[in-house]
Amino acid sequence: MKTTCLALAAALLCAPALATAAPATTLSPEQTFDLYARVLLEDDAAAARTLNDALRPAFDGQDAVTPTPDGLAAAMAAPLQALLAKSGDTSGGSAVPALLSANLHNTHCRADQAQVRDNASVARGKIAAVGFTCQVTALDGLRPLFEAAVREDSSANLTRFTDAYLAALRDGPRQAVRGSLDLYPAGNGAGWHSANLDDLVAPVVNALLPFAVWSQEAAALEAPKVTGVPGCDLLLQQHRQCLARTAPDQVPGVDAMAEELKAKAKVMTPEAMTRECKALRSMAEAMWGDDCG
Repeated sequence: MKTTCLALAAALLCAPALATAAPATTLSPEQTFDLYARVLLEDDAAAARTLNDALRPAFDGQDAVTPTPDGLAAAMAAPLQALLAKSGDTSGGSAVPALLSANLHNTHCRADQAQVRDNASVARGKIAAVGFTCQVTALDGLRPLFEAAVREDSSANLTRFTDAYLAALRDGPRQAVRGSLDLYPAGNGAGWHSANLDDLVAPVVNALLPFAVWSQEAAALEAPKVTGVPGCDLLLQQHRQCLARTAPDQVPGVDAMAEELKAKAKVMTPEAMTRECKALRSMAEAMWGDDCG
């Protein structure tokens, strides 16, 4: 799942422009994060009131957040409903939003710590980097079922996977995932706020909707071995195939990229190479446009 879909967080919690009135209550970065998480993931009305009460003086008397109950669950439901439809399930799809909503309510993303640093972009500005942990449903055990469904693409295989997946969402084991969210001063000592909650949502969405990542990792194992790092080899294969169709004159640039990555793979760890190629993929995909994927 591409991170662009995470922009839905901004739509779910809309915020007006900042003002400069004195706050009634000042929340710490950790308290602020916890309230955002409870509003966005758990549909906690009391958390929304507390957050708005604290931030309202800094937002010209308006509410800082306008929650959309079950909005995130509804947005996440679409790919699951598409899978169920493909498997031939004509009734289970309608229950997916409520199932996801119940799952999100138990995700419990909470702040562990916050580190405040200077904001190099704003004179005398600060940034609070809040580290947090979320309790998400553990889905790695379902990966063989998913890979079987992709490999053979039969209705029976897909049904086995979707049945196991929905059961896991209902009452499967959970595991901890970590993330970090930057918060910024709300103005005039009024605590902290976020204008972009994608970094809060991302660990949860990536954990519950891992299909794109699983598919890409499976494809990487089949890519021609150039660097020996699956993510890098898949990138080179896809980039070459795309440019061969859309910009053949740029294919020599892929050869140069391959040689550079091969040289780096001799001195860098596989983990570091994977991170580098992930960053390169973002740039390559920007070149591909709609003609490649």
